[in-house]
Amino acid sequence: METTQGGWPDRFRRPAGESYPGDRAIETLKTKAFRGSVMLGGANVFLRVVTMVASILLTRRLTAVEFGFVDMAMIALTTTNLFAGLGLPMAVIQSQADRRKVAYQSFVVTASIGFVLMILVYLFATPIADLLGNETAGVVLRWLSPLVLFGGLSMIPEAILQKDLLFGRVSIISVVTELVYIGIALWLAYTGFGVWSLVYALLVRSALSVALNWGLCPGWDWITPRPWDSKLLRELLGFGVTAAGGGAITFVYGMVDGFTISRWLGPGALGVYQRAVGFTSRTIDGINRVLGAVLMPSYALIQDERERLSRAYLKSLRLIACIIVPAAMGMLILAPEMITTLLTEEWYSMLVPFQILCVASTVRPLSATTSALFTSTGRPGYNFRAGLVVLGALVPAIALLLPQGITGVALAVLISQVIGFGYNMYQMRLVLPGTGSRMIPAIAPAAGAALAMMAIVHLAKAPVASLTGVGNAGIALGILCAVGALTYAGVLVLIQRPLVMEVLGLAFKRFRPPSDR
Repeated sequence: METTQGGWPDRFRRPAGESYPGDRAIETLKTKAFRGSVMLGGANVFLRVVTMVASILLTRRLTAVEFGFVDMAMIALTTTNLFAGLGLPMAVIQSQADRRKVAYQSFVVTASIGFVLMILVYLFATPIADLLGNETAGVVLRWLSPLVLFGGLSMIPEAILQKDLLFGRVSIISVVTELVYIGIALWLAYTGFGVWSLVYALLVRSALSVALNWGLCPGWDWITPRPWDSKLLRELLGFGVTAAGGGAITFVYGMVDGFTISRWLGPGALGVYQRAVGFTSRTIDGINRVLGAVLMPSYALIQDERERLSRAYLKSLRLIACIIVPAAMGMLILAPEMITTLLTEEWYSMLVPFQILCVASTVRPLSATTSALFTSTGRPGYNFRAGLVVLGALVPAIALLLPQGITGVALAVLISQVIGFGYNMYQMRLVLPGTGSRMIPAIAPAAGAALAMMAIVHLAKAPVASLTGVGNAGIALGILCAVGALTYAGVLVLIQRPLVMEVLGLAFKRFRPPSDR
């Protein structure tokens, strides 16, 4: 199969001279990307706030061990679901071949593999649970095995929505499914269903996701039979498997910590650790996934214009840093107040791992910004190499630090993420020469504003506690959050005014009446 200089198969590249609407003007692409970011970002922020509140409420009704059983099952299921996709959703987004054939053939593969893997998980639930260190989790795993099939049925229509930049519909699906999950989980937990409140809520959420993705995706290309094109499928799988290799290795190092805790420290420790991950890394990663989903199609449109691509990437990195860094650093400085105010005593052991993971949450998403760029420029193998570097650092670090319990595991995660970030800076220099050395300066303004915010919040803690008095820890936490937000916003405007004004300009363009555009 012939390839071009950028590494893309010919059928995945835009024919020479052919233009797309995104090529007509830089401003059009920027506006589309910003609109998608606003839709998905707004939905994600809303969901993370609601999810964190729901998680706090659930920790008051469920034990760490009950959470741990579901977390064990999800380690196995998420691993299995990764193989159901074979990278085909990314291939659907990037392919310039006949989208009807691409969608149909990709769906047949993902749905078929999802069905087979569901059966295998159901049959081998007990041995898998034994491997994870607790056979009781096998019952939960068997009940949750349909999640693999539901994932296979949702992947392709969801990829089509992203390819068409229909982020409003993606936002609707995210919001509705998560709210339904939260409602069911809380209702069942507070009526005494224990661990099954999470199991039933997960099943309903996944089934609803299939229904909404099918209902909101335009056309029925993915289930309308088309003539089979074996050559096209080989090309899709060739790109998809290569692209998924980076995702697979990323997933593996993302699961090593959970598997290690499950196998050697038990479900209780896993439940505590995964709640710390949920409050920190998953909150920040959720923001980053939103931006990645918006940026990958946008980068693909300008993949051949290297200078423009470099400017777009660095601007995206600055924007992402401005969102992610203060969120993570704000949680770091307020961690003691958050945990003692919002959680019960059973969860206080989360504090130090929580703070370490806050720092890791600033590094991993910034490093992961390169993933969309490498994939969109036809170099998905770079993601695989970066994942190997992180995994190579993580495994020995965990082995060395495991005697320190979940704190040691969290520290190992931080060390590996720092190493991975450095390696991705090196790889960036190979893809876009001169860009890697500009990554740190792009992040510096957000980091400076976040440090100023942390200093002011730290100084404000004692006066605010004295002002609010004993028994008003919740009010004090709210005041400190407001102080931090205002400090960060003020400092950022002073040192990063051009970016702030551009974002406000795009927001004005997005929300003003159509007659004024």
